[in-house]
Amino acid sequence: MRCPKCQFDHPLQTTECLKCGIVFSKYQPTVDVSPAPDPPPVSEVLPKPPGAPALTDPANPQVASDLVSSLAASLDAELSSADTSPATEFKYRLLALPLALLLARWLTATGFRVVANMLAMVVHECGHAITAWLVGRWAIPTFWFTMIGQTKSWFIVLFVMGGLIFGGFLAWKARRWGWLCAAAAVLLLQINLLSAPAIMQGALVVFAGDGGAMVLATILMAAFYAPRNSALYKSSGLRWALLLIGALAFMHVYRLWSSPWENLPFGQIEGGNLSDPTLLTGMYGWSVVQLVDRYLLLAKVCFAALGAMYLWGLVAAYLAMRSPSLQQADKGLDVQATR
Repeated sequence: MRCPKCQFDHPLQTTECLKCGIVFSKYQPTVDVSPAPDPPPVSEVLPKPPGAPALTDPANPQVASDLVSSLAASLDAELSSADTSPATEFKYRLLALPLALLLARWLTATGFRVVANMLAMVVHECGHAITAWLVGRWAIPTFWFTMIGQTKSWFIVLFVMGGLIFGGFLAWKARRWGWLCAAAAVLLLQINLLSAPAIMQGALVVFAGDGGAMVLATILMAAFYAPRNSALYKSSGLRWALLLIGALAFMHVYRLWSSPWENLPFGQIEGGNLSDPTLLTGMYGWSVVQLVDRYLLLAKVCFAALGAMYLWGLVAAYLAMRSPSLQQADKGLDVQATR
């Protein structure tokens, strides 16, 4: 037999080793208690998902900072996507415009009408200026009045026409068909206004104060229905602000022209200039009935446009909500929200 300790080969079957002297029945081999090797890191066992931070020493401040930043960015992206989900957008479009108009109508009957008057004055003067540019006159809008030239300037005509054509070309290249149609419509409007008699052009520039205020306020409210991939849609705070500003300005002007005639601003305004209703009735021969009816007719057209945009916005949001890909995205957001 062979000794388990010194490996000496014994020719005889003895009970103890003839070389090292151990008793075979009492000998116990020495157990190796050295520590086992460390297991491989988790990053080597499991593949790292795309975009996940590296698993390194958490005591490293830079690693901890990167991990916190990554988690914050992921949370921000999830919250942003949840805020603009199709279901949420459908609720916004269902309630936003009606509530904005009702709130503006109530605020313009309170002390807040001073703020609404200031907002309406801005779009009022812009309405004067834009209409003057379209008929070929120079105009500089300020906060309370607009300086307008009395004669047609072909430089202004060509500048505005060139700007509309260039803007339409850029919209065509970018495949922005809505902007292309808008540029074409304004260009046709400019051509028609340039061919109108001078006295009609002058009356239209004056009428476009409150009239332009209602049209521009409608455009501001229409910005709420910007496309889903536009910068205006992604900056949701801006489109909500434009909706409220447009509603306040529109309701302030509409409330003025739907009120009793004794409340209409006839006479002189600050600075000694005649008011727009006084100019239209005294210089251009409009009767008070014609004046009020034309402003109210324009208000009805704006209300009709808002109604069409409201219905279109609801249909578009509903179709987006029913889209299979967006439904899957919503389910993913719901799962993440419950974790």
